[in-house]
This record gives sequence, C-alpha cells and structure tokens, in this order.
Amino acid sequence: MRNLIMGIDGGGTKTLGVLYTEQGKELMRAEFGFSNFSMDEKIAKENIVKTVEALLVSREKDDHVILVMGISGASKILLKETWLSELEQTYQLKAELVTDAHIAIHSIDHLPHEHVIMAIGGTGSAVMMLEDGQTTLIGGYGYLLGDEGSAYHLVMEAIKAITKKFDAGKTFSTLEQALIDEMKVKTREDLVSYVYQARKTELAKLAILISKLSLASDQEAYQLLSNEGKWLAEQVIVAASRFKKDAPVRIALRGGFVLNAPYVKEKFQEMVRTYIQNCEMEDHPNEAVLGAYRLGIKKLSSEVTTW
Repeated sequence: MRNLIMGIDGGGTKTLGVLYTEQGKELMRAEFGFSNFSMDEKIAKENIVKTVEALLVSREKDDHVILVMGISGASKILLKETWLSELEQTYQLKAELVTDAHIAIHSIDHLPHEHVIMAIGGTGSAVMMLEDGQTTLIGGYGYLLGDEGSAYHLVMEAIKAITKKFDAGKTFSTLEQALIDEMKVKTREDLVSYVYQARKTELAKLAILISKLSLASDQEAYQLLSNEGKWLAEQVIVAASRFKKDAPVRIALRGGFVLNAPYVKEKFQEMVRTYIQNCEMEDHPNEAVLGAYRLGIKKLSSEVTTW
C-alpha cells in the first residue's frame, strides 16, 4: 500500500492539482478552470471535483490518499464539513481544506530555525507569518478596510485624487487625464457611476496604465507605485515585530502586482532591509501546490493535528 498526497491549488484563474508519492515524487498533474469560492461556489466545487477525478486515475487499489486543498475564498464556503465528508466518502480519501495563502506560505523553502513572512501584493494584499508551524495573518482586510500594497489600492488612490480635482475645479494632471480617458468618464457623476459599477478586478487593471506612465518618467505615477511598496513593507515590518522568538526571517513575495509593477518591489525591499536587519529574500519561489504536499506529509505523520 502506498501513501499518496494530492495537492490542489485553486484560485480565480485556474485549479492546479498534483499527485505526489509520500517521498515527494510527482506522479501526475491536472489543470481545470477557476475554483475561487468567492466567485462562484458551485463552479469552484465542480472544477475541484474534476481535478480530483483526473488525478485519481493514477491511484492503485490499496493506495491511501490524503487530499489537501488550498483554495481562494475557503473561508466563504457554505457547509464546509458536509462537503468535505462527501468528498471523503465518494472518493475514499482524507480531505482537508485551507486557504490558497496557507499552502503558499508552506511552499517557501526555509531553514528549520528561520521565521517566514509572505507578502502578497496582487489585486488585493495580505501578509502571512509562519512561526513554529503556526500561521498568522496581517492585513488582508479586503478593499473596504485595507488592501494597501495592491493594484486595486494603487488605482483607488489615483481616483481619489481625481475626485479632489473635480471638487476644486482644477486642471487634471497627465496621469489623472489618462485615467479619465481610459475610464471614458467626463463628469464627476460619470466617475462615481464607473467606480461603483466596476468589479474590483476591472479597476485593478488600471494599474497597468499607471505603470506605463511611471516608466515614461511621470513622477506622480512613480510616487503612487512607490507608496504601495512602502505600505506593503510596513505590514511586513509589523509582522516581524510579532515573532515571539529572535531568529532570522525569510521573506517571500507573491502576487503579480508587487512582482511585476515598476518601483513597487524595489521600494518594498529597500524598506524591509532597513527595518528588519536579520532577513533574507526568497530567491526561487516554488509552486504553491508544493505547500499542499508538505501539509499532507505533516498530516500523515501526525505532526500537525489542527489546521
């Protein structure tokens, strides 16, 4: 009989599943559509089930399978335990559900004595810290209460500046006019209507325009991007201050915005290295699904009894 670990990483774009041996050898992988519970729970579950079924083709009769799913919006799922029980009974396996951020932080390579901090700067933002196997979330309050250090927050800061110009009757800057043209708004009423009707992801895409202008030497765009790096770094500095033990800190960045937008990563690293003396930046990120495998191994060996 073999012990197999099935790891699934699900988000707003795709669902990636990998079947591993207990020793970490990859037996098979499968990919389907999105599985973000916040977007559409029914479709998310369907894509997860498709992934499970595709991977189970490699299972032999006596294999024992542990399924660890790291899914975006996991806290939003209705009747979680009922659904997990149905999966276990239908497919004869042991199933666990955590967030996609939870498996991502466990995918980060680090030495046993090191603390880990993962800063996520994508459409939204959050910071997660790992100490002695326990995770703590910093930020991650969503677009109504936070999201500093994200593409969405960047765009909203720029749009707020536009509202002030509307109220003061002043001329728009080059950046502000470019955003107005891109949004196709002419009046303050148009702007309010656009912002309140647009999806968060749609607004966040305007970060691309701001990034292009910054590379064309627009100082306002540069400052907005630099500020997001600063704000994300401040959350990491708070996280580092909360570790109970004094130890080196491994810091990893995740999210297309912080990794790809100009000046954000640079400002982030500058601040973090200034205020956290004993830290190292991750060099080569692993796939998040590897974290699901590692959690599965801990579950298998009973090193972790709570999730």
